[in-house]
Amino acid sequence: MTNPLISVIITCFNQEKQIIKTLQSVLNQTHIEWECIIINDGSTDNSEGAIKTFIEDDSRFKYKYQANIGVSAARNAGFKLASGNFVNFLDGDDTFLPNKLKEQVGVFQNNPDISVCVCNHQFYSESNNKCTYFEFSKIETKPLEQFLYKWHNGIALPLHSPLYKRSIWNKDELPFPEDYKYRCEDWVFNVLVALKDVNYYMLDKVLCNYHMGDTNFTNNAKSLTTAAIKAAMYLKSKLPEQYQEDFIDTTIDNNLNMYLESEKINFLQQSANWRIANAISKPFLLFFKKLIND
Repeated sequence: MTNPLISVIITCFNQEKQIIKTLQSVLNQTHIEWECIIINDGSTDNSEGAIKTFIEDDSRFKYKYQANIGVSAARNAGFKLASGNFVNFLDGDDTFLPNKLKEQVGVFQNNPDISVCVCNHQFYSESNNKCTYFEFSKIETKPLEQFLYKWHNGIALPLHSPLYKRSIWNKDELPFPEDYKYRCEDWVFNVLVALKDVNYYMLDKVLCNYHMGDTNFTNNAKSLTTAAIKAAMYLKSKLPEQYQEDFIDTTIDNNLNMYLESEKINFLQQSANWRIANAISKPFLLFFKKLIND
């Protein structure tokens, strides 16, 4: 397994302005044995034209357009086409750093008992072209309880951070549940993977960027709170019985607390003493913005 093939699965929906940076970050990888499967999930902008122009001279890129069916089904569509030993999911507005795949493959080579290698990430602000790093809890070898109780509350795991062994999933199994239609689908996915009881490895290096656009974080906090509770209700029946009730209670508490904190920050920003309030709330605003900006 010196140079294993890695399948990078990118989903794109109306990301004409960001998708080229994403594709370039794959092209820049120092591990060159990869295929990149791009699923255009019904974009109505010029994403298709931008993608086709960029990939025309490199046969490692594979492109498919389909009518819009949602991000989970789009990721599964890419997964069905994947032929690599490893799989890395990537949204059409996020990016890898050049050594990401090489570093993570090296971890697998030195640790044959692991199935998932997670790396650190940094937050890239589209508005000022700057990166910010936040310290989160490290992912444990068996992270199920972390994912259940600490998601958005000490744990942050962007979709493109982990590199997965393809063998985690059975031949006809798809990674993303298509019967779950709400936000927090990444959380649902991560819990379902952790339920397989495979071993994780935390590579303590920043190897990817999570891109943040300009959004109303308070409105996002409201919708995220609702979606998190819907996700918890979806996951409940899939959990071992000893987790089920406590998991629901913890999810409600964590997300209501996050929403209340976002309301406090919003109140400070709208207060008469704007400059003082802005100085006080700015670090908290950035922190909450990264949590809710799925």
